[in-house]
Amino acid sequence: MSAEAWESLDLHPEDRALREEIARLRASLTALLLQKDDLQLIQCRRIEAAYLRRFGPLELKVYECWCGCLRAKRKASLIRARQNRREAPDPAEVEAELDQELAQYQQELETRFRRVAGAMERHEGPSLGQKGTKELKTLYRQAVKALHPDLHPDQDETRTRRLDQAVRAYRAGDLEGLRTICEALELPRESEEDSLEELRQEAGRLKRSLRALDRELESIKASYPYSARVYLEDEAQGRAREAELMGQLRELRERRAHYETAIARMLSSEEEQA
Repeated sequence: MSAEAWESLDLHPEDRALREEIARLRASLTALLLQKDDLQLIQCRRIEAAYLRRFGPLELKVYECWCGCLRAKRKASLIRARQNRREAPDPAEVEAELDQELAQYQQELETRFRRVAGAMERHEGPSLGQKGTKELKTLYRQAVKALHPDLHPDQDETRTRRLDQAVRAYRAGDLEGLRTICEALELPRESEEDSLEELRQEAGRLKRSLRALDRELESIKASYPYSARVYLEDEAQGRAREAELMGQLRELRERRAHYETAIARMLSSEEEQA
């Protein structure tokens, strides 16, 4: 190689250092992206399903009783307001007003019921086995490395849609589907003509993405359903959670009985006055 060529190679020593740093940052970002997807798409779904199978029916009773308690309290308030206005409370009218006011809670109750019912009926698909699971993760890593927008912010919509397909296949354990997607993958080529400023900007962007992803992972681990794993992994914690829910249920039933007794007294007084 000529002296001029050697001189050109040493012209910008920062170039090589930046490219090596970018490669390390991309590898770290890929690993964190895979960790995030494993948490959200696999672990959290399994934790939530297991949690709902064990605690869901009891939690549903607590929420249902809470809704009944809220309805009884509001019903007593509506009847008392009519009596204060010297109006005879119409039971049908009161119930219709309650239905309208509390519709959102009834909808939430139905949503929770469907979630619990789905968890009770849910079955894991056929196991891929150790070898198949390993291949699934390897293929998904390839898809993330080639298609994720945090790694390739300028990619087109076609590649974004292909990543969505890979995510769905990974979540469903669809090994054949993920194989098909990855067979068509083509890793973007790294440009060798980026300026030092462009390389610096790319390194900065990757560092910001890593910090944001770290915070996101911390948030996922601190939130439901991942946070509920303690009740599944520690039997003492699980029994404590059941005892807590049973205590809430007893308290709510007592409060509901109190309001219903008050309603009965008000209606009885109304009949006596009539």
